[in-house]
Order: sequence, then C-alpha cells, then structure tokens
Amino acid sequence: MDRFLIDALVQNGRVPFTTLAAQVGVSGTTVCRRLAALERRGVIRGYTVVVDPGTLGEPTTALFSIKPRGQAPARRSIADRLRRLPQITASFTMSGDRPNIAVGRFTSPEKAESLAARLRDDLSARVNIDFVLETRLGDAVWSPDSTTAPALRDTDRTLIDLLMMDGRASLDSLAKKTHLSKSTVHKRLQVLQERGVIRGYTTLVDSGALGLPVTAVFAIKSNAATAVEPSKFGKLHGFPEILACYTLSGRRSSVAVGTYRDIAAARTAADRLGEQLHTVVNVDFVLATDFDRHQWPRHRGGGQQCPYDEAPGDLQPVR
Repeated sequence: MDRFLIDALVQNGRVPFTTLAAQVGVSGTTVCRRLAALERRGVIRGYTVVVDPGTLGEPTTALFSIKPRGQAPARRSIADRLRRLPQITASFTMSGDRPNIAVGRFTSPEKAESLAARLRDDLSARVNIDFVLETRLGDAVWSPDSTTAPALRDTDRTLIDLLMMDGRASLDSLAKKTHLSKSTVHKRLQVLQERGVIRGYTTLVDSGALGLPVTAVFAIKSNAATAVEPSKFGKLHGFPEILACYTLSGRRSSVAVGTYRDIAAARTAADRLGEQLHTVVNVDFVLATDFDRHQWPRHRGGGQQCPYDEAPGDLQPVR
C-alpha cells in the first residue's frame, strides 16, 4: 500500500486523501497515518508544485559539464563555489568523464554562456555547456520555444513560492498567507494552470529508502545522429523508474534520469533503452548530490531563497 500511495502522489501531489483511500480500499484515516509514517521516516521529503521556469522569466536551462585541469580545485571546492552562484540550481558529482554536472536557469542563452566563461576562469576547468531544448516530467512537457512569460501578479508569485515549499498547502492556508479570499486563491491557481505556469504537483521522495539508491543518467544519441524526440519516452514499456527526460543541444541529444536498486540494474536498463529506442545509450552515475535547490522559491531578483545560500552543508551522499 505504501508504494501505491507514493506512486500516486508522485503523479499528483495534491490528490485528495479520500481519493487515495477509495482506490486502496481503506479509510482516509489509514491513508493519513501511513503517509505521516512515511514522512517521519524520511521516505516522503515533501510536496511541491511543478512550474515551467520559462513562465517565470527564466526560459533557458543550461547543463554545465565541469572537468578540472591540473591543479584545479577539488570537487568539494567546486561544489562550494557553485553553491554561491544564484543562477545554479543544482550540482552533482558524477562518475565517468564529467566529474561535476551543474544545472542553471537563465533569462537567455547569452547569460548562460557568460557564466560558463566565468567558470572556466574561476575554476581553472574545462566547462562544456548544453541547453535543454525540451523537458518531459511525467505527463508534463515544455520547451523554451513554447513558453511565454505571462503577466503575473505579485500574489501569483507568492502562491507559487508557497506551493514550492508545500505543494499540499490547503486553500485556507494559502488564503491566510496571501491575504486573499479562498475563492480568489482557487481562481488564481486555475488561471496559473490554464496559462501553463503550473504544470502539476508532485511528491519529493528519497529513492534510497525505497530500495533504489542508484541514480543513473542515460546519455542517448540516435544512431542516425538526430535527436530522440522526448515524446518517444512516453511510449516506453517497462521503464517506470525513469523520472525525467530532456532533449539537449550539443553532442548528447537526449538525457533520461532513473533510479535503480544497483549498478547492474541500471546498466541492464541502458541496454534495454538502446534496443527499444534504436539508439546508442551511455550511462553515468550520480555519486553525490552536492546541492539541489531547483524547487526552492527564488527572490524577485533571481536569487535562491533557501538555506544553502547562507550555510553550505556537507556533501550529501546519494541514498
């Protein structure tokens, strides 16, 4: 039952508990107790809203591959420096020939290229940059070309920030914190969904606690040297562990991310992916998540509003 509840909440972080109870065949109280237990154990880490960053004025998502030269800073030092950059939303220590991967959000490709040049000098490292051309997260799909930044009210941004912190926040709670009526909050959320700002809701889960401690990153390139359309990922059979898929610029035409019980299972999945998509698939592994703050609210000036900026923590091993 726990796994069913988790899977359902990953698909829709705001699904009513009464709906879950009816699907499982238990009482709503039982569902609440099971989820509370999963939260206490750290299996469920939180609930959040899925937002298209382009609608918030940051349509460019860039992937930086960082490889130190000679006496360049150690990996830990690189992660600490990246943490201080408000544009960088996540940093990972990887296996393979790209020891550090960083993800950033920008107002334009030129801004991302400018930061890449700074990183090359500041870190004494080789820095390659790819741009995300299309994102597929569950059933939600978006791209910079399909995104326009709608005129958002200040209260809209506040609602989004609150839902990033708690995707299951009640309408009553949101109304009190925004000084709006409950009906107005409900209407504004509907508008944000209709405009494509809010793409859905999900649940943050510790995959290691589910027996899937290995995070694999599949680099996928078509045998025909053309990009694999992200829509094909939605038609895959037998890959429920794939969390997200991206189409990239550069030599890695597509990337998929999944979680597995061990390295052997991930390598087997890479072989199966290659067969089903008729592609060349290479796999690297996330050795550690240095920080991941892409779901935290951002200040109006673009900076991250999260504890990492003030008090960098220890390198967190992948679980």
